[in-house]
Parts: sequence; C-alpha cells; structure tokens
Amino acid sequence: MQITIPSEEVGAKIVEWYSCIISRSSDEAILLHEEIKQMLKRMEPSDSILAYYSLVEYRYTMMRDQTTDEKAGDEMIERVSPAVSESLDHMLRYMYYFVSGQHEFMHHRYRSAIRLFRKAERLLEYVKDEAEEAEFQYFMGMALMKINHNAYACSYLEEAIVTFKRLGYTERIIFSTNILAGIYSISDMHEQAKEIMNENVSLSNDYPYAKQLVINTMGINAYREKDFEKAKSYFEQNTSADEFTGYFVVAQAHYCLARVLFVLGNHKEAGTELDKAFQEVTKHNNEEFLIRCKILQKIYVEKNYKGLVHEFDLLEKRNMLYACEELAQELSALFQQQQDMEKALYFMKRAYRAKQKSLTLGVGSN
Repeated sequence: MQITIPSEEVGAKIVEWYSCIISRSSDEAILLHEEIKQMLKRMEPSDSILAYYSLVEYRYTMMRDQTTDEKAGDEMIERVSPAVSESLDHMLRYMYYFVSGQHEFMHHRYRSAIRLFRKAERLLEYVKDEAEEAEFQYFMGMALMKINHNAYACSYLEEAIVTFKRLGYTERIIFSTNILAGIYSISDMHEQAKEIMNENVSLSNDYPYAKQLVINTMGINAYREKDFEKAKSYFEQNTSADEFTGYFVVAQAHYCLARVLFVLGNHKEAGTELDKAFQEVTKHNNEEFLIRCKILQKIYVEKNYKGLVHEFDLLEKRNMLYACEELAQELSALFQQQQDMEKALYFMKRAYRAKQKSLTLGVGSN
C-alpha cells in the first residue's frame, strides 16, 4: 500500500524550492522541482497546496526560460483562483496576487501588473521573509519604470538592492542595479549610469546572463549619448552570445543593432539585423518591440511616413508611453535635420503628449 505524504510536508518543500528560485540557485531549483513532482503523486488531497505549487511553478518557468506562455499562464491563474478565494492562508493569497502581477508584467500589461502588485503589497506583512520582500520590491520597481513613474521605481529598487546585498544575492543585485542604471540613463544622468554598469561588468563575471543584460544597457546608454560606434560594439556582443540565442535580450539587441546601423548609414547590414529582429521579437510575442521594428522599417526601408502615425497610435493606445515619447523625440530630431519642420513639429507634439499622459495617468488607468 502506498504511503500518503502529508500536505504540510509538501508545502514545506515548495517553500524551500521557492527560496532557491528567488536566490537563482538554478541547479537546486531543478532538483527540488523533480522531487516535488514525485511527492505530489502521493500527497493527501489539498487544493491549496496544489494552487501554491502551480503559482511557484510559474515563477520557476520565468527563472528558467526568461519567458512564459501567455495562454498557459491565464489558464493556471483561472484554475487556482477558486482555491485561493476559499483559503484563509495569507501567504497563498499573497502569492496569487504577486504571481498574477508577474504574469501581467511578462505580457506587457504594466498597469494591470501594478494593480495586482498593490494587492500583494497589502499582504506582505504576513510573509515575514526579507528575500521575498526584496523580490516584490524588485518587480514593483520594474513595473513602475515601465510606466515612467521613475521616482517611485527608484525607491522600490533601492530597498530591494539593500536587502539583496545583505543576503549576498549577487545576481539579483546586478539585475536591480542594472534597472536603476537604465532609469539614470533615461533621465540623462549618463555618468551615474556608467558608474553602476562598470561595477556590474566585473560583478557579473560568474553570471553570463546577467552580463548580457548589463552589456545591453551599456549599449542603450551609449546610443542615448550618441556614441553610436560604441553602442554598435555592445549590441554586437549581445547578438554574438550563442548561449543565449532564444532569449529576449538577444531579440532586443538585434533591434537595437539595426537601429544604430541605420543611424550610421549602414543600411544593408541594418536591414539584415532588422529582419532578424522581426523574427525573434515575433517568437517572443513582444508587441512593443514589434511596433518598434515596424517604425524602423517605415522610416528607413519603406519611407512610409504616413504609416508611422498608425504605429505611434498603437504605442499610445497600449500605454507604451515611454517608447512613444522616446521614439517621437528621435523622429522629431531626424526630421529637423532633414529641414522637414512640419513633421518635426508633429512628432515633437507627440512626444510631449506621451510625456503628459504618463504623468497624469494613474496606475489604475487603462
């Protein structure tokens, strides 16, 4: 007769597994995942533990693949919802809102993600785990950055960094400080951004994926400083990182490399990179970067300036306001160089409108 495993025992093992995910102890997390799958086959009935397992498994997939399946995630969240609604377990309810927010974040619905994170935040006092609090602050900071609420984003990220440093979670420190560097770069604080990134380059020697993220941010910062040759060099390092083929950082780098090559006038090479960017971004189903690729195509390949308005309308409709502002400013400068003042003024106004909208829209707005 098969011995039944108490649900509490499985729950404790899931907690251990989740701790490995937060600390990015990948090898241990893989082993624990397999062990827990076997334990679940013999576990006494418990809807709440099954729900907890499903939520943590989603988080595990995020760590392992750096992406998640949108439909599978939607179905999982809908499946576990009844068990969460009936549960009095604050940790389970926290995990439900936090992971649901992460799912929204992964699929670019940032305001929806923040609304769910706010619900999770109200339950954080029951979690009593500083690593989990730091993980929450890290994701909230990223989501706030995506909607241009950079002062609030920095506040959350700085708290996360303090905790990750105390815990010695080096890769998490790199991830968090790299986002902070990105915010400094957006704010034209390029020297502060470079100071962080230079430190992260040496910190990331034992963390190859983190290093690719840092290199990508260095390229974006160089592009913003109009140091196009240096930006090109960084993006080429990303695109030649064979071990990360299939990761979004490489898809993004193909787009960034195409963009800088067009600016440098290397149109043939840029077109090749843009084709690769289209392929990779489509695989990741990343709407923002698909629109970005179409904008490059319409400017430099098709010379279809009327079609540009449609793409900017889409960015604004999807509340991708930072991308809308940044690209509109760049186009305004481009048309100014070409002495086309009508188009330059139009895109300057679009950039201003996106900026104002990001400042006036609350997190709860759609």
